[in-house]
Amino acid sequence: MLLEIKYLRIIIVLLGLSFKQAIVAQEGSYEISVPRLQESVKIDGVLNEEVWNSAASFSNFSQVEPKSFAKPSQKTEVRVFSTSSALYIGVKCFDTEPDKILAKERRRDNPGRGDDRVRIAFDTFGRGTNYYYFGVAGGGGKADGVVKAGSRPDLTWDTIWDCDTSLDSEGWYVEFEIPFRSLAFDKNNSVWGFNIEREIRRNNEKLRWASPTRLRSMWTLQGLGKLKGLNDLKKGIGLDLRPTLLTRYRSLDGSESDFDLEPSFDAFYRLTPSLTATMTWQTDFAETDVDERQVNTTRFPLFFPEKRAFFLEDAEKFGFGGISRSPLPFHSRTIGLDSNGNRVPIRLGSKITGKEGKWNIGLLGVGLEETTELDSDEVYVGRVSYDIFDESSVGGIFTLGDPRSNEEAETMGVDFELKDSSFINDNIGIFRGWAMRTDTEKGSDTGWGLTAMYPNKPVWGRITVQKMGDDLDPAVGFLRRPGIYELWSFISYETYPKTDLINEIDFDLQTHIDTDLDLTALTEEIELETEIEFTSGDFLEMSIRRERELFDKDFEIYDDIIISEGDYDYWRASAQLGTAQSRGVYGSIGSDLGLTDYLDGKRYGANGKIGW
Repeated sequence: MLLEIKYLRIIIVLLGLSFKQAIVAQEGSYEISVPRLQESVKIDGVLNEEVWNSAASFSNFSQVEPKSFAKPSQKTEVRVFSTSSALYIGVKCFDTEPDKILAKERRRDNPGRGDDRVRIAFDTFGRGTNYYYFGVAGGGGKADGVVKAGSRPDLTWDTIWDCDTSLDSEGWYVEFEIPFRSLAFDKNNSVWGFNIEREIRRNNEKLRWASPTRLRSMWTLQGLGKLKGLNDLKKGIGLDLRPTLLTRYRSLDGSESDFDLEPSFDAFYRLTPSLTATMTWQTDFAETDVDERQVNTTRFPLFFPEKRAFFLEDAEKFGFGGISRSPLPFHSRTIGLDSNGNRVPIRLGSKITGKEGKWNIGLLGVGLEETTELDSDEVYVGRVSYDIFDESSVGGIFTLGDPRSNEEAETMGVDFELKDSSFINDNIGIFRGWAMRTDTEKGSDTGWGLTAMYPNKPVWGRITVQKMGDDLDPAVGFLRRPGIYELWSFISYETYPKTDLINEIDFDLQTHIDTDLDLTALTEEIELETEIEFTSGDFLEMSIRRERELFDKDFEIYDDIIISEGDYDYWRASAQLGTAQSRGVYGSIGSDLGLTDYLDGKRYGANGKIGW
């Protein structure tokens, strides 16, 4: 095993060396001094105001795909300026064939790949650990999110900003207005990390300003350019008020009626440019998005993401140990819903979130009203971490209360993250760890976890080991399965054939193993997947997967459908062929075939879709 690890490290080093020289040789200095102007512009997607002529401008874009550092097929010009209260960015996406520009998408936070797009990123603290993401499709659909280095954007984050697009005979255009009060930043830091990317869908072409190479994605926070001169920024009084009035009318049998008025109120106040206080009274969740329907065919609870605006505000400040789903010491979805999914009214809630110096802070308190099943209750959460070295941190978390029962509960945990952007030839290396203890009326127990990540290209790898005790129970969090050791691993390799037919081939290998605390395997999953992306944007995916489940007792998978106790082992293969959304009318067709029996029966699947 040690010999295998040694050779794997040698391979990674050699791959890094083979690409480092090209990156270093072709990267230049990407710095823009942002002029401070008195006049703003109307956000209509038409860059015709005189003030744009006084903005800083640049057009030195290069291809990322299909060929890194190559000359783009179309010219892109960016203009940037600020007022005391907002940052303005105008992008001219010139196109010699404007009738072929793809500009239909208007949905918010849609990750679809049909339109031409522009994406921008800001690292407002300059630490290379987190940043803000904004994007707009040719049709005007906008997206915003927060990104933790090495991860993809979390699009559940929404803030106040404006953008618009327009189209004419020379191309398409974007205007951004991003108020400084919508972002957290270090008031003593006048230099922000910045990058911008453009996609020309019909050519499957991606252009970027800084670090225009496949080996650095927008999500790694490496090789960002700089926006300079962002000092003395004004955030106004920093107060946003959102009153709501919900009315309900019910008529029963035509003889009885019921009419209700339910006022609610949200307030957001910037204590400092990087610290926000949030308050909610009689919280209204009427506009919350409906959950996607999930069918649970497992023995364990399903994870549902948070979608309520009050809890989504600065939700990343409560992240712990790099855990994405389980075992989360705090998952706000548990607040406001009982164990049967019924609404528990929130009487009053408040938060303080943000950053002060090297301290990252998340404090939450919520008061819950009495229901027929639950007494009135209060829940408290505190999450604090401290920045160490250039990109690392240590921290802790505590929760007090159980929003789904009348019992007392407490959770405490500590964690760390060590990040090095110069690990193995200027690539990123991340090492994380956490430990947790829960105390409930059924008992006390502990858990711990370690994760090592190499989130780079062409090699991306991650391995996680976790232990959850039998009585581990984060009452304000989410736990998929107690009493186990859990192993996750993922390794990916991308290759870029020198051919006009294929743009990229990805090979992914992932494994997941659950064992009991005596190391007896309970669940085993291993999957090998290959995706071929053609230069046209069409794609072909193929995978083969082995699963094993050990049931120590009969399991009711659905009403009156029983899976008997036993050891089940089965194989599946799947394939999917799809056409690029840039074709206008696009679609995909796929199959999921059981190569052996699935549990005690057969399982076959087919899927397809068409869109325009």
